[in-house]
Amino acid sequence: MKKSLLLSAAIFCMAISSFATVHTVTVADFSFTPSSFSAHVGDTVMWTWSGGTHTTTSETIPAGAASWNSNMTSVATSFMYVPTVVGTYNYECTIHVSMGMTGSFTVTPATGVNEMSAASMISVFPNPASNSVHLQFNATGLPITVTLTDMSGKQVIRKRYKALNNTDLDLQDIPNGTYILHAKQGSDTYNQQLVVSH
Repeated sequence: MKKSLLLSAAIFCMAISSFATVHTVTVADFSFTPSSFSAHVGDTVMWTWSGGTHTTTSETIPAGAASWNSNMTSVATSFMYVPTVVGTYNYECTIHVSMGMTGSFTVTPATGVNEMSAASMISVFPNPASNSVHLQFNATGLPITVTLTDMSGKQVIRKRYKALNNTDLDLQDIPNGTYILHAKQGSDTYNQQLVVSH
């Protein structure tokens, strides 16, 4: 049983890594490490707390990109962000910006994967969601696989739908929090943050 769980976890990790890369930024000692890096559209940036009381807060970001502001403490030990717009994202710790606690990452188009807009593949509403979220599939053709992962990268839901179907995704057993909804149809992918609040 233990071996099959480990094998399943390994296969899942390989599947996730084929979709996108997770870039980990350590938050501690009045610095973000690394302080700058490059990422692709659809990758995940994950800040992990190592000590102190800090924030990760967007400062200047590309037009159309979602801003963020998250505490980084012993209670809130990680925060994930999926960039959907090409450009440079500058962020800071609002508490320690005067001490030079800033960071940045540059996002380029995904290679080998077509990043879709919500309107072209899937519409997800409402967001924040309570007991369910409505999935409206706008693309036709191949089936669409939808996964929901928590902020630690753990998959909590995985469903496969026919592209012409509209359906509700049941969230009743999902704890409150911020998640990443990932949709994949053929070589096209779409990522969106989804807040669950019962």
